[in-house]
Amino acid sequence: MLVSLWTARNTLLFEDRHISYEEIATNGIRLAREWGLAQRPKEKGSKPLPGSVLHKAGQHADPQTPICRSDATWDKSSNKAGLAWIISEAQNNIKKQGSTTQEFVVSPLVAEALALRLGIITVVNLDLPKIKMLSDNQTLIRAMKNDIQIKEIYGIIKDIQQILTVFVDISFCFLPRLENVQADCLAKQTLTGHQFAPVG
Repeated sequence: MLVSLWTARNTLLFEDRHISYEEIATNGIRLAREWGLAQRPKEKGSKPLPGSVLHKAGQHADPQTPICRSDATWDKSSNKAGLAWIISEAQNNIKKQGSTTQEFVVSPLVAEALALRLGIITVVNLDLPKIKMLSDNQTLIRAMKNDIQIKEIYGIIKDIQQILTVFVDISFCFLPRLENVQADCLAKQTLTGHQFAPVG
């Protein structure tokens, strides 16, 4: 509606032409409807991401590519989660790790998705063009690899997909929980208040 009013003002000032109140209102409603339709999520699968290679299976990723392990722990009574991520080089040397707490988290799956997103954001800040993302949550990995739409984490997945366009190469792989102990411990310690200082 503001756009419609501003257009009417400019028309009066620069073209010396008066637009009726009815026309202003009609244009405002039309623009609002067009904007609303543009915001609706697409129901079908997403198009391939431009500028990045997404390995859905992960087995073709370069073995020298750095890896990022993410994990989360969730407290049902408080709806609070501890989120953690550890970025390592090919030789398993930790390059960067971080953790945080997040309130108003409604489920363990949402917590895992938030941890994955924060891990990816950290990778972007490190200017790494390639990364292999690992999580011990199979549902989350399936959502990333197969573009399965899960209502619970729909918005987070869409955020992640937008970030992926900056990468040259990225893959998502399932990691058994016993192989993700470091990130798991970091997430739990963060939730209980024993913060780890980031490395690197």
